[in-house]
Amino acid sequence: MNKLDKFLSKLDNKNRLILEKVISLIAINEFSTLDLKKLKGSSDKYRVRIGKIRIIFEHTKTGNNIQNISYRDDNTY
Repeated sequence: MNKLDKFLSKLDNKNRLILEKVISLIAINEFSTLDLKKLKGSSDKYRVRIGKIRIIFEHTKTGNNIQNISYRDDNTY
């Protein structure tokens, strides 16, 4: 089990369903309804904010690679 799956398994059902929906939107490049922000210092890294949870992903030519999902803190972004 990787870190992302482990984080999702610890969430309650409501938050897990919301995150799974957001992850599917990221996968199909549908960003219009998301709180999306480009990260400074990188040309193709972004963060999506869902309450206290942050999803960090990298946009590439072949798709979007999720790098981190965690609660917001000083190291999250």
